[in-house]
Amino acid sequence: MTVRQTSFALACMMLFAVPAMGNLLTNGDFEQPLTVGWTSNTSNTAGSYSFDRWDSLGQPTPGYAARTYKFLAEYASLSQTVDIPNADLDFGFEGRLRIHGGSSTCWPAGAFVVSYLDTTGRELGSTEFVLRNEFCSWIGSDTLHFIDVSMPGKWVTYDLNIAQEISDNLPGVNAGDVSKVRVQSYSYNNGT
Repeated sequence: MTVRQTSFALACMMLFAVPAMGNLLTNGDFEQPLTVGWTSNTSNTAGSYSFDRWDSLGQPTPGYAARTYKFLAEYASLSQTVDIPNADLDFGFEGRLRIHGGSSTCWPAGAFVVSYLDTTGRELGSTEFVLRNEFCSWIGSDTLHFIDVSMPGKWVTYDLNIAQEISDNLPGVNAGDVSKVRVQSYSYNNGT
């Protein structure tokens, strides 16, 4: 099963458990309205935002896609949090990130974010597939790993083994403490 999502930053997302566990996301294929399984969140200081769902018309594969869009200051995100049996999960999705414009005082970024949470929902760390311009000031840490998108505007299949990602790139996160995962499409602009 494939998930497509774009973040403008559009994409489809799926979270797969170890074999036989199946897809853990509700409406991970966006076959139903975005209000089923997904939560939209915005901070809108200026400009506009939107969340859209449509038939992908076979691009990149047949099915539905969702788009998260934010123009000017702050952010828009479409997310879902799920309980997981353990961190030995494969996360896969098809996504496309696009950003437009930007300056040193007003720069956009789009990301597909996988956040690792404890039993209370507290974020322990995250991995972000990110598209940003040269003015973006975001930096990684021992609990935040950025994977820069190398093909802006193109549909790409992304795969991530969560346990391996934590082990290889997030030394500040204990994989044994991860009991929930939040996936989100995130569109951001720091200024007006």
